[in-house]
Amino acid sequence: MSIQRKAFTLIELMVTIAIFSLIASMSYYSLSASFKNKSVQDSHSIQLLQLQKTLNFLERDITQISNQNITLDNSGLTLVTLQNDELLTIQYSVNSNQLLRKDISSIAEPITLELLNQISTPIIRVLDQENQWQINWNFSENRSARAIEIKFKHPFWGDLTKLVLIDG
Repeated sequence: MSIQRKAFTLIELMVTIAIFSLIASMSYYSLSASFKNKSVQDSHSIQLLQLQKTLNFLERDITQISNQNITLDNSGLTLVTLQNDELLTIQYSVNSNQLLRKDISSIAEPITLELLNQISTPIIRVLDQENQWQINWNFSENRSARAIEIKFKHPFWGDLTKLVLIDG
């Protein structure tokens, strides 16, 4: 007579549990790495969005300068721009490693935007009509600017340079 088995042995159950444990731990580490990568990717996406927004503001403000009205000194870059049929006075400055854009058209209510954080070694220069870079510039009808260059170092993106040509 043959005896039929109707149950698993203890060794078979232990092998099954060991295999299941191995698969579960591999799945946990895979999911954990995936969540870490997503959080890093989200952080970099936010940083990239801030950088794109900053470069768009710079380009729009500089390309719409009205009558070459530019001042560059130790306090930053001040521009008079014509946007949406309105004359705006915009000041870019770096304060506590933050690039700030301040609309000072209305002295009663200046509007300040924090464009980028954690920047270092900012340099703003104006290219004059003799192709010489100037670190100080005052509005004058006798001379004209050809371009404005803004350089800074960002912790994620490294050394960045934005060069915007001025029409006229």
